Amino acid sequence: MKKQFVFIGVIVLLATLVAGLVPLWSGDDKGKKEAVSWLTFEQGLAASKKEKKMMVVDFYTDWCGWCKVMDKETYGHDSVIKFAKEKLVLVKVNAESNEKTRFREKDYTYRELAAAFGVRGYPATAFIDANGEVLTLVSGYVPADKFLPVLEFLSGGHHKTMKFEEYLERRKKS
Repeated sequence: MKKQFVFIGVIVLLATLVAGLVPLWSGDDKGKKEAVSWLTFEQGLAASKKEKKMMVVDFYTDWCGWCKVMDKETYGHDSVIKFAKEKLVLVKVNAESNEKTRFREKDYTYRELAAAFGVRGYPATAFIDANGEVLTLVSGYVPADKFLPVLEFLSGGHHKTMKFEEYLERRKKS
């Protein structure tokens, strides 16, 4: 009797494992959504400079609920994904990590880097141009429909010639 239970247990375990692997074998990508690619801070600086693209730095923490919402609803939104793949370099920084990085000839942990950027809450998003100049820091959750105009405004260099409100008005008219 004991052998039967062991045998049935092994069969159930194998069936569970095989069932979990079937989607991997099937090649079915219908339910998969395209996602953005995240770099480390140093990788992002190098890519931003090389590709002449604005860098967007997502400062987050593991415990932050709004960070998770922003990942899913903002960075996971089709329009943001499309724009990011074409025009941005995306970086993710865990603001409580002691991982080391370098910025402007100085060494930081990610925790120190967040403090140096003036991050006081999460999520926080820093925008850095291809020359390494910090353009601005936006604190808090930003939904995709509000985030995309910010990305367009800053990455398009419009911040050099007009205020954001003026840009939004012109954007509405076109």
